[in-house]
Amino acid sequence: MKIVLATHHFPPHYNAGGEQYAYRIAQGLRRRDHEIEIVCVESITEGTLRPACATDVYEGLTVHRLYFDIRRAPNLFEWNYRNPELGRWFGSFLERSSPDLVHVNSGYLLGGTVAEAAFARDIPTLLTMHDYWFVCHLITLLRQDGRICDEPVPPARCVWCSLSGQRRYRLPDKWVYSRLGDGFVRFVGLSRSNLMPRLAGVAARVEQVEDRRRYLKRILETFDVVISPSRFLIQKVEEYGLKPRRMVYLPFGLDQAHLSSPGPGAPSTALRIGYLGQFAPHKGVHLLMDAFQGLAKPPRSCQLVLHGDISNGSAYERRLLRIARRDPDVTFAGPYPNHTVGRVLAGLDVIVVPSTWYENRPTVIVEAHATQTPVVAARLGGMAELITHDENGLLFEVGSVPSLRDQLQRLLDEPSLLPKLRQGIQPVPTVEEEIATIERMYRSLLTARSTGS
Repeated sequence: MKIVLATHHFPPHYNAGGEQYAYRIAQGLRRRDHEIEIVCVESITEGTLRPACATDVYEGLTVHRLYFDIRRAPNLFEWNYRNPELGRWFGSFLERSSPDLVHVNSGYLLGGTVAEAAFARDIPTLLTMHDYWFVCHLITLLRQDGRICDEPVPPARCVWCSLSGQRRYRLPDKWVYSRLGDGFVRFVGLSRSNLMPRLAGVAARVEQVEDRRRYLKRILETFDVVISPSRFLIQKVEEYGLKPRRMVYLPFGLDQAHLSSPGPGAPSTALRIGYLGQFAPHKGVHLLMDAFQGLAKPPRSCQLVLHGDISNGSAYERRLLRIARRDPDVTFAGPYPNHTVGRVLAGLDVIVVPSTWYENRPTVIVEAHATQTPVVAARLGGMAELITHDENGLLFEVGSVPSLRDQLQRLLDEPSLLPKLRQGIQPVPTVEEEIATIERMYRSLLTARSTGS
């Protein structure tokens, strides 16, 4: 089969979970002798609105990297989900490439026009969802004040999330414990007259959010197949009233070739607690650091090792560095190439995933399980789906430093707990099992199209 994989980003410069998924799928299909081309967004701050393409070969894969400057868009909010220039470029590319099938990886940065270009040419098209971009323009269902949208919200709430990204709205809202935002949403929803919202420009913003919802609902429901790596994400899609033609639960597989040091590492007198990932507020690293510093460490010492890139100089990163300076047992170990993750995990006894948003199926948890490394995670979203408390890991209440501290303290106080959790970890799906399932989906779609069924 000839397959085009359209993805928001792709290695080597982008290596988060969604990008690694795209890489795994592409390499797996190539190993099975399919012809595959990658289309990805390399930069949204270079060039003009019309995408420019640079094509290269990355580890045997043909990659078309797009560069454009979304900041030039006449309506930035709309162009982030409906980019006509990107749709035109992709349509022309499909005419030249003539693939049998298009697989879209996420919607972020690509928007809906890439999928529309495939629909218009009657090409079987799949989507793999990694997050909540189709229902939340902030992707995470996490509000600017840190609260989660745990149920569908009116468009005014999304408008407030956009407004409160600005300091002049965010700070007053913080001072009154989010009452300003809640009042804004109630006012827009209850006002019998649209006069005040229109004077404030709110009505136009609400209409934009409504348009985004209608448009992306239509796009999502037009895909032939939507793949979800967690049952939780399927539940959220249903809660928001989206009804894909066919939605399939398919857990991510793992290429274990890069796990060069399987199993727990060499014994250590100290409990080695680790974090692997991004340093951003929704990842909850500050919660982990606060919980760690509150531990009663004697008689057993412990270390906190944080792996990831902390060189961006953001306010959040500066905050974490200030916390770390208070404790010599906290170490920032820097970023690591993905192929060394086995060695990184071998140097840890347990990892913590303290995210405050609905993680879907965090790759780091799957990698940890593949190396028999127990995980302590927030009782939320796809994290809680992967961990059975007291069996293969530990769960704590989301956002709660005391709850996280209590679970970490147990690891210090109960010597038998870690071995018990290691024994409870089950084998993880392999990438070859995942690729085989995806390949069967592809063939089923092509057969259905050829027979008209």
